[in-house]
Amino acid sequence: MPKTKILIADGHRVVMEGIKSALRAHPEVEVVGEALNHDQVLKQVRALKPEIVIMDISMPDLNGIESTRQIKRLVPKISIIIFTMKSDKEYIIDLFKDGISAYVLKEGRLSELILAINAAKEGGTYLSTSSPTILLNHPKDLEEAKHDNENFESLSMREREVLKLLANGKSIKEIAAQLYISPKTVESHKYNIMSKLNVRTVAELTKIAIKEKLIQL
Repeated sequence: MPKTKILIADGHRVVMEGIKSALRAHPEVEVVGEALNHDQVLKQVRALKPEIVIMDISMPDLNGIESTRQIKRLVPKISIIIFTMKSDKEYIIDLFKDGISAYVLKEGRLSELILAINAAKEGGTYLSTSSPTILLNHPKDLEEAKHDNENFESLSMREREVLKLLANGKSIKEIAAQLYISPKTVESHKYNIMSKLNVRTVAELTKIAIKEKLIQL
């Protein structure tokens, strides 16, 4: 059976060594690369094609949230496990919205990483047991974050282009002219976008476009 390829990204070598040591007892996984900063992460994701990235939020050159977004744009199907000291609700909710598979706190046991890896391999999610307040007080936020991300990820690249233009106030005719397609095709894309995102108005589309960073206020 092929091993699950893992890339470790952390600004501290001692942390990376600890993770590698914990994973040595699990022959079903293989650490294929290590990265000390965001640029190295992107280069190694392209070159090594890992299935899972274990990453800290506090990278030297870019925060983990933006790094996660760039990695997911580069390889949408890749699984990202955040391994961090930060337990703020906002970090956790935002990162799950951006498509991470797991959030594990460094103050917990390294064995939790194995649980997170197993969940990621099966297409599930995992949240550190060291964050009980998040589990108890914000399950609805986490479920909505996962659901919202899944809905947005279902959009094609063309649908995202149309969504961005609609959110920027462009008319159907203007979008058709800009994208060199017919107004009827634009209307069809608009209908599909609203159906996938489960919304009924352009105002709701705009809100989603802002949240997904397609447009800025």
